[in-house]
Amino acid sequence: MSADTMNSSLLSIREVASYRRDGYVVVSQLIGPKLVAAGIDAISGLASGRLSRVSTEIFFEPGVDASRLRAEESQDHIRKFARFVDDSPALHAVAMSRRLHSILDQLLGQGRVLFQDMALIKPPRIGGAKLWHQDASYFRVSDPNLIVGVWIALDPATRENGCMEVIPGSHLDGPAIHLPDVDVNQCTIRPDQLRLRDRAPIEMAPGDALIFHALLHHYTAPNQSSQRRRAVQFHYHQLGMQWTSLDAHRRHFHDEFGAYAGCTIQKEPVPPGKQFTYVDGRELPIVPIDDWG
Repeated sequence: MSADTMNSSLLSIREVASYRRDGYVVVSQLIGPKLVAAGIDAISGLASGRLSRVSTEIFFEPGVDASRLRAEESQDHIRKFARFVDDSPALHAVAMSRRLHSILDQLLGQGRVLFQDMALIKPPRIGGAKLWHQDASYFRVSDPNLIVGVWIALDPATRENGCMEVIPGSHLDGPAIHLPDVDVNQCTIRPDQLRLRDRAPIEMAPGDALIFHALLHHYTAPNQSSQRRRAVQFHYHQLGMQWTSLDAHRRHFHDEFGAYAGCTIQKEPVPPGKQFTYVDGRELPIVPIDDWG
């Protein structure tokens, strides 16, 4: 990629300022149609078993009995894939997009690692909501300002099928009080902490990317439409950030009484048969890859 081409693919000064002010920026066509198609094919292949799942984990929508599904039916009942970059060259290429990391260099400075990779699938008619939260509430880290999330649409993301919704500028308020739950997906920001009058839906075309601060309040609605809403999401942290303890995380996420108010553990004891986990320090080096076209 030439210097002129690289410069034209970066954010404008106005877009960088928007990220700092609002906590997010949308990049149109971050990845091209060939890589979008390859990403969709990879997700379908991992779901059906056509591609080997060595590292990939799959999570189904609540109430789904995966043992009763035919291979070709699986994708429309899956809620999330995790840790797939080692199993799919296409999805690895998305995570390592040269254009993406040039933009992240603009926003955050150089030097980062990938520590979380997910494909977020809202199946038609049954895709559930993801409640209002801050991503940093799930990560026991020394400085949430060193984390960035990147959410890339593979299908059109619309209000009808559960596009991202955000509260602009909410990252500037710092860590919010969350209500922990034994079901990590039900952990959510306490209602009095939300400025719902300011919520903004972010509709996106395939290949568009939402780059957002780890303290931005965001949400996705259920998919009650007949359309798939597939997306991939990556979390990166800048070098210098450290993984810390629950007590250290409490210093960021606590209520007015000092009780823990993040999402890495529930307030009550874990019920028998339940295992509560949180994201740990898996870190993959960034080796930029040019887009497939």
